[in-house]
Amino acid sequence: MDIRKRLKRIALWKKFTCLGLLCLSVIFLPTFLYWKEVQQDLRFAAKEQQGLPQAQLILNIIQRTQQHRGLCARFLQDSAMSQREQRAKAEELETAIFAYEIYLDKNPNEKHKAEFTAMVDYWHNIHRKVAHKNINYVESFEQHTYLITMQLQFLQSIVDYYQLSLDPDADGYFLIDASLMKLPELTETLAQIRGYGMGLLTKGEATFDERAHLQALLLLSQSKMSYLSTSIDKAITGKHSDNTSIYEHYQTTKTQYQKIVELAQQEIIAKQELSFAPDEYYSAFTLGVNSYYAYAHFSIEQLDRVLRERVDSRKHHMWALLFYVLCFTLVVAFVCIRFVRRLLHQLGGEPSYAVEVVQAITLGDAQCEIDTAYPDSLLGKVKIMQDKLSQNDRLKSEFVSTVSHELRTPLTAITGALSLAVSGQLGTLPTSALNVLDIAQKNSQRLTELINDLLDMDRLSIGRLELNMVVQPLMPIVDDACLSMTSYLQKYGVHLLMGPRFEYALINVDARRLRQVLVNFLSNAAKFSHKGDEIVVNTSVHASTVRIEVVDHGQGISEEFQSRIFEKFAQADASDSRAVGGTGLGLAIAKELITQMRGTIGFTSTVGVGSCFYIELPLEEANSD
Repeated sequence: MDIRKRLKRIALWKKFTCLGLLCLSVIFLPTFLYWKEVQQDLRFAAKEQQGLPQAQLILNIIQRTQQHRGLCARFLQDSAMSQREQRAKAEELETAIFAYEIYLDKNPNEKHKAEFTAMVDYWHNIHRKVAHKNINYVESFEQHTYLITMQLQFLQSIVDYYQLSLDPDADGYFLIDASLMKLPELTETLAQIRGYGMGLLTKGEATFDERAHLQALLLLSQSKMSYLSTSIDKAITGKHSDNTSIYEHYQTTKTQYQKIVELAQQEIIAKQELSFAPDEYYSAFTLGVNSYYAYAHFSIEQLDRVLRERVDSRKHHMWALLFYVLCFTLVVAFVCIRFVRRLLHQLGGEPSYAVEVVQAITLGDAQCEIDTAYPDSLLGKVKIMQDKLSQNDRLKSEFVSTVSHELRTPLTAITGALSLAVSGQLGTLPTSALNVLDIAQKNSQRLTELINDLLDMDRLSIGRLELNMVVQPLMPIVDDACLSMTSYLQKYGVHLLMGPRFEYALINVDARRLRQVLVNFLSNAAKFSHKGDEIVVNTSVHASTVRIEVVDHGQGISEEFQSRIFEKFAQADASDSRAVGGTGLGLAIAKELITQMRGTIGFTSTVGVGSCFYIELPLEEANSD
């Protein structure tokens, strides 16, 4: 319940602001998370795309190195072979190396540059030995093979650095696995079969161990081919790109592989005497190996296309989502603005202003100014009601004033006649008649007091009651009020006690009106006290004010009535059978009078214990007592 009460006290605009922020968070939080995810995918794809050109350049180097290895083996083994073809292949390899060096200059990476420089130095060392024939064909083949192993490891480091092997999509992952990891290993195995077979064909014979070694290389190539086919099959089943061309291109390459494997089987392993021409064998194998490299470059191009399509798709989805979110936000904002405008139109102004107006009217300020541009709104209706209430209050005041003045003249005559009759100036009257006339006289006096209170209240409400403010001692006014109430207090059987006296306390007041307030306090204290109780009048002086208290030990004031005690016509017991009389105007008049005399009025009360009504007025001079 406490939480609900606190929520009700929160201003409407605050609630609406919180609701709007909540809605925006619900909209933008998933959007922000999706945005971050897309940005991460875009960065990942962009990094992959940076690695693809390097992978192509490294594959070119590996291909040229493998070709150079085969030609060097023939050059070193066959003295009749010209050096021109070997030099041409070495220049192709140098060109491929230079292309990658240019790329590294444009895209510097110290680690890659250091590794690549070591490979280039190793290659130059082999090239010098081959050019001067300071190495035999077996050593050349082994050193070339080691160089190619270094190049394959370098290619693997490129793949790892650019996270190509971590591609999140199935088609991209298996295509990378096939073209950049499995296919270079297969081509190296085929290149070894080419070089080893060429050496055997050049010799014209092969031992059992040499045939077994060649057979092992063929089996290894078939194993790698099987794994490569599996990766290609998985790659072409992806759902994100058209892979028909990849599949068709791979089938052509696979057919070429079958031809060169059958060639090695038939012309070297199956025959006892090796009569097949080494140049034809080299050309056939070179065609097959080159077809695999062509397929590798083709698959890399297809992979680049896949990555571009993925980036474009992600961007398209991202911008589409942002557009939808923007549209939805604008729709929500439009609806909210319409709702707020309609709400403000219904209220007639800001909610906080409407609350202030209602609270002011609730607290009794019926004359508070209401500023609204919507006559049919809540505040507009309240303003109409306020105008009607003001008009009714004015008519009531005029009516009370007129009736009071009209009643006062005949009532004065009635009261005078009754006074003459009771005093005996009209002759001796029977006792029963005197009793009746005495009752009539007392009620006429009560009626006179009521009319006077009504006239005072009317003058106070319209600001026509003039006070005779004079700087004068306080104590004579207090004494006069207490003295005038002596017989009244005796009537109710209560005793009056005076507290400390401050003879030199000066105040600026209307003595007659202050006496009226004190008489009202004493009258109420007597009426609501028990017979035999004491009423205490205390006076105390403070730094700049003087305080007058009237304390009784009566029945006290209930909590329900305490908030209305200074209102007009307020009665603790409003029934016709109430035990204590009164108009209910005395305390209302007292509050207005004390307020106009720049003082404050108040009370404290406990049910069953008693009440204390007090007045605080400013001192005109400092009191040294």
